[in-house]
Amino acid sequence: MDLRQMEYAVAIADELNFTRAAARCRIGQSGLSHQITQLEREVGARLFDRTSRSVRLTQSGQTFVACARRVLQAVQEMQAEIASFDGPVRGRLRIGSLTLTAGKIDHLGLLREYQEAYPAVEVILSDADGVEAITQLLTGELEVAVIALHEHQLPQGIAYHLLRLAPLVAVVGRRHRLRGTGVMDLGELADERFLECSPDTGLRMQVDAAFDRVRARRRSVCALRSAGDLASLALEGIGVTIVPRPVADAIVPVDHADCVLRLDDPQALQPLALAHRDPAPASPAAQAFLRLALTRLPAQGAAGLDEVRDPSMPERGDGLLSEPFDNGLDSSVR
Repeated sequence: MDLRQMEYAVAIADELNFTRAAARCRIGQSGLSHQITQLEREVGARLFDRTSRSVRLTQSGQTFVACARRVLQAVQEMQAEIASFDGPVRGRLRIGSLTLTAGKIDHLGLLREYQEAYPAVEVILSDADGVEAITQLLTGELEVAVIALHEHQLPQGIAYHLLRLAPLVAVVGRRHRLRGTGVMDLGELADERFLECSPDTGLRMQVDAAFDRVRARRRSVCALRSAGDLASLALEGIGVTIVPRPVADAIVPVDHADCVLRLDDPQALQPLALAHRDPAPASPAAQAFLRLALTRLPAQGAAGLDEVRDPSMPERGDGLLSEPFDNGLDSSVR
């Protein structure tokens, strides 16, 4: 087998459609089918179950594609590292980003500065969050991610740099009975129409944990990825929701600020953190981004951030990064 065949198998796994995979790989569909048949013969197992209407990975196919992704990623990193010896940093940088605009951390400025400093790097952004982002970091599909998870919620093999902790707040409608009460207990939302964030996202995990702490249930009526959309719907009286304070501040008008209620739970916090594999990705593009990010992005406790302590992470003291910025990064990459 060769790298081309691995690329073909990965494309089919991503598209679950031979026609789209062939177009993506710039090969005829019959040629793609021939290559996959040859690959399956060499591997000694069927990789895809395919009919005239559907394509799906077999168990052997899932194993092969996962390994092929790692091989292709390693080859890309090798090529980029060799190329960087005699010229500018090149390659691809894949970033999972929870949000680009909400809050006080200048993600857009960081991306702009990075792209200006390393114009030969192709930056690919994804909205992968929570469990999905962590999985993609571990498989090598992402090099870096901005996540909304606490360190204790992560598996082994992930390096974690806390940037900010923001309190979670409830948002209710203009005519809601709780408007203006200031502080509330989550148990008061048990019978409300609750506007939920999508499963396996960082926000959903923090909201689940908050309800678990008070042993309360909620009646979910929707599941959306955007916390801003949830706050907008809640303000219109469609239901109630819980979002990070910076999101509520960005969505709710000042003259309706009393529709935002603090939670009677000091542990109800939304972290924002930079995460990558441990050890750090070897590609020069990822190394350069991490070095810039850890220099430019403020650690928890820095001026201008939401100054709240994370009671779930006592080992981090005041919330400042306890490890030095190099974290295994190659200092030769500039």
